[in-house]
Parts: sequence; structure tokens; C-alpha cells
Amino acid sequence: MRPSRRPALKASEIPPQNMNLREGERQSIVCPDCDTWHPLYRKMIKTHHLDREVRGGRARRCPGSAQPIDMDISVEQWGERMLAADSTATGRRSARQHYKPLAQPPTPIYRLADRGPQGTPTLPRLLPLLERARHAVDQHRVACSLCRTGGRCDAGRALEVRFAETEASCTIAREQLHRQEREQGGRSAAPTRRSEWAAVLPAVREADTRRTFVPVPPGRAEAPAKAGTANVPTEPENLEAHDRRQAELGQQYAQRKGSVALSA
Repeated sequence: MRPSRRPALKASEIPPQNMNLREGERQSIVCPDCDTWHPLYRKMIKTHHLDREVRGGRARRCPGSAQPIDMDISVEQWGERMLAADSTATGRRSARQHYKPLAQPPTPIYRLADRGPQGTPTLPRLLPLLERARHAVDQHRVACSLCRTGGRCDAGRALEVRFAETEASCTIAREQLHRQEREQGGRSAAPTRRSEWAAVLPAVREADTRRTFVPVPPGRAEAPAKAGTANVPTEPENLEAHDRRQAELGQQYAQRKGSVALSA
């Protein structure tokens, strides 16, 4: 690559931010004609074209190609100039930070059913939208050959996504409506139950009071009475009948046990 006929540019006169002389990296420079970065080759700007998409002889070469660069400063001096330029730019910046307000996040799908205009019921408003979305999907499947054969085009996929979102909103609105009806029914039934209990409470208290004062038949051995409880008998009224019944039950048990042993 032959150098151009232009006079050499001195590196000391080029802004330090327009050069890259870091160790371990490829040295490059901003072309003064096209203002784009290009590598340095033998202290010259490497040949490049104005139109990067056009390659070969048809592309027009940039006039800054093969521009000689006079490296009259060392890498250390270039680094010092970079630090000085960076400190100057930092001093010009404002110390106060201005933050933009964060954008409001979109309403989640599970809350779309709660947002009805002018307080209108949500489910009746969503049902026509659901039918319209289903009708649009059916019409598209009839008209689109790709969707009709089992595939999915972009428009069909978008219509199906809209239908699924609307259906999910309808399901959530229906569940919310059922929950509100159950809550209202529970609140309305609670006063009714309280009034019913209040109506029968005097009779219940009177029955409990009468039960504590039931007269004890004569000749029955009773357990010691406790305050607030009814007397409960602990012995049978007729001891002979009780013993006779116990003997009959014992004979029946012995006969049943013997029949089981013979069958085994």
C-alpha cells in the first residue's frame, strides 16, 4: 500500500479520543474524512471505501485511505492525554443525577377482569369480546390455507393468543362473580340464623332448667347430685329381672360359641 500524497498528520495534533494505542490491542484511528474507525497499517490509515456494502472496484475509495500518520508521541504520552481529556469531560458533567420516572407496568391478565368502565359488570362486557375473538379465529382458519391444513401463520397465531387471553379473562370474571355471590349469600344468611337462634333460645333455656329438677322415683339408689346437672341412676330398678336377662344373654352367647366351634 503506497502512501497518499497528502502531508502526514501528527499524532500530537489528533484528539486522543480519536486514536487507540493501547498495548495488546490493534492500533486504530478515526479517519478525518469519513469519521469512522480504521486500523493503522505501517503508520498509515488502511485503505477503505465510503460504501462498506459495495466491495471491489465499483466501490469508491475514501480520500483518507493511506493517509500517513507521524507518530511524534509515545504510548505513555497518549495515555496521559487521554486521562487529561477524561478528567476535563468529567468536570463538565453535572454532579446532580436526573432520573426519569419509571413507566407503569401493564395490567396483568389476571386483573383485567377487575377493570370495567363506568362500573359496568365485567362478565357481560367480556362475553361479546370472546365471541368476536372466536369468530375471528374461525374466519381466519377458513380463509388461510396454511392454518386450514394444520399449520400456523403469524396472523393466525396472534388471533389465537388474543382469543386465549380473552377466554382467561372471562374465566377469572366468572370466578370472581361466583365468589361475590357466595360472600353476599353468607352475609345475608348470618342474620337469619342469629334471629332463629334468638327465637328458640328462651325455650331451650326453659327445657334445660326443667331437666335439672326432674323428680327422683322412690326406692332408686341415685348417684350424688351435682350442681347444675340432672340425677342419673346407677342401679337397675328391678334387680331380679336384670339378673334373669343377664343369664339369658350368657346362655345365648355359649350356644353361639359352640356352634361356631363345631362348624370349624
